Amino acid sequence: MVRRSLSLLVGLFMASGAFAGGAQPQPNPLALMRADHIMISTADYQGTVDWYRSVLGFEVVREWDIDGYPEVDVGYIAANGFMIEVVGTPKEFQSEKVAPDVFTAMSDRGYVHIAFTSADVDAVAAELLSRGVALELPPTNFDAAGVRLLFIRDNNGNLIEIVTPLSAYRK
Repeated sequence: MVRRSLSLLVGLFMASGAFAGGAQPQPNPLALMRADHIMISTADYQGTVDWYRSVLGFEVVREWDIDGYPEVDVGYIAANGFMIEVVGTPKEFQSEKVAPDVFTAMSDRGYVHIAFTSADVDAVAAELLSRGVALELPPTNFDAAGVRLLFIRDNNGNLIEIVTPLSAYRK
């Protein structure tokens, strides 16, 4: 019994590659990544934080300063596990299309759109309208994508999509 247990242990040890110096396959480090946040650069830091807080229910997670850039305001806001980094700059730093570094890129404006999933895009539309938010595109079915969605704009003019799978309406 002891001999069999020892045999089994040696077999497991050798199969692990440790004895033969064989390296174990490592998972692809890119496969372990997950989304962390997006960034919005704006001329109105506090207005942007306030808009996302009052309209979409975001809360400030953390705010900080960047050494060498005293005029830049930076903070994370989050709602339901989704985080946005808001960067406030008094003026854009660059005129070129591709920024030479991350600090210059921070002051570029906008993104195409950000999307949020909701259980009922129509109920969201009603709530947004009650808060005085104009609908850029009212709730609309997009059968090809299998969703019902709406678009609004934030205080900077950035597009925000809110989407519900059409399957949620076909119960």
